[in-house]
Amino acid sequence: MQSEKDNTIRIKRLSSDTNFYNNVFKKTEKIVSVIFYILSETKHSESTETHIQSIKDRSLKTHEYALETLTLQSHEQHEGLLQFQYALVALESTLRIAHMARVIPQDIFVVLTDQLDAVLRYINNHYLKNDGISIEELTEVVVPKSTPRPTAKASTNPTASRQRRVTIPAGDISTDAYLVYSQLTDRADRIKTVLEAKPQATVKDISEVITDVSEKTIQRELNSLIERGEVVREGERRWSRYSVSK
Repeated sequence: MQSEKDNTIRIKRLSSDTNFYNNVFKKTEKIVSVIFYILSETKHSESTETHIQSIKDRSLKTHEYALETLTLQSHEQHEGLLQFQYALVALESTLRIAHMARVIPQDIFVVLTDQLDAVLRYINNHYLKNDGISIEELTEVVVPKSTPRPTAKASTNPTASRQRRVTIPAGDISTDAYLVYSQLTDRADRIKTVLEAKPQATVKDISEVITDVSEKTIQRELNSLIERGEVVREGERRWSRYSVSK
């Protein structure tokens, strides 16, 4: 006889995904809370009221979408997260217009848009990309033809084999890509590997993959690569983008 337990189907929703809850939902909740606090301290006038109300409306709508994502099931995630992304982009656009109208100060605008951008990147890299790569594709040990394949006993010798530099498929800087860096110890090679996968990358793009060093350290390494002619830069300051020299 079939038990009641056998007829039970467990439906997994995004609310049970700890990473999503902390890095997407809670972060969005904090952004919206900060926005409302800032607006409460902003001087209201006839010229600012329209912008303030628009930001409030967009912020509330974005929070509603964030709440709705928690109930999404596997087959609903793609469509639901795309709608949520649109709400985030719309909020960022509304903040940008308010900033240009001098309703939102420059430093506050930069912080808010950076946080919104981080949420968008997290969703895109962790939940909307289906072209991940396996560990086998990421790593490969190559033994020189002139050298016999080392036995388990001899494998402790670091010169017995060498590792071929691994590559990431173009455009893929997803979380799977971090596995590459257990195989690469040279910081310059790690940075160039990211730039080969994503040309025109910013320092923020690189730091999302190379997480064990600071953005300042990555910037210093990029400057050294530029001086050696291995990397080229386009744009200035925070708008700078980097690519491997052809």
